[in-house]
Amino acid sequence: MKKIIAYLVLFFALAMIYSSVVLSFFVNLDVEISYYALVSGLILNFLIMFIPSIVFAYLYYNENIMENLYFRREGAIKSIFFGFLATLIFIFMQGILLIVLGYEESNPLAERIVEIVKGNLFLLFLIPVISSISEETFYRGIIQNLLQKKIGVYSIFITSIIFAIAHLEYKTIFQFLMPFLFGILLGFLMYKFKNIFAPISAHFFYNFLSLFFGLLYR
Repeated sequence: MKKIIAYLVLFFALAMIYSSVVLSFFVNLDVEISYYALVSGLILNFLIMFIPSIVFAYLYYNENIMENLYFRREGAIKSIFFGFLATLIFIFMQGILLIVLGYEESNPLAERIVEIVKGNLFLLFLIPVISSISEETFYRGIIQNLLQKKIGVYSIFITSIIFAIAHLEYKTIFQFLMPFLFGILLGFLMYKFKNIFAPISAHFFYNFLSLFFGLLYR
């Protein structure tokens, strides 16, 4: 019975996330986003990803919640180091790819977020912290590990697609393709190190640098 409730919690979280994605195609809020809307969105992100992940783990595993979500002290420093290193390599390769392709696109939502962060540098750290912990606990800690028990390493690819679809609200090819490719990297880090601090650190560093460079070039 507990596992049934656990899956219902997971389904509810997925419904909340992807109903928001669908809604974004019908309601244009990109340019109207404010500081309070952004902070509220971060809190909501935490509530519909991290909290359901904890509840799911409690109901599904019954014990050792954080251990089953792969929040492990053993190997944490090594995992964090390789998470940062992998992100640096990914950003470098991403830059090379964009230069070679000569690809440019307009992203009003991302530009507006950078504007808000410029007015409150605390968000430069808050956004990466909340998004990386919430999303990695949900996607890699729950979804990928559930799929991995059924399909093994292919869980990385499936989870990356699910992760990328959640970014469709940005409405750009770049913001779908890059999360997909980055999701593969995050999934591999989780698969390799069996420690969620690896993808969390990589995700944090990527988001932090994206905002940081956004501020530099505005």
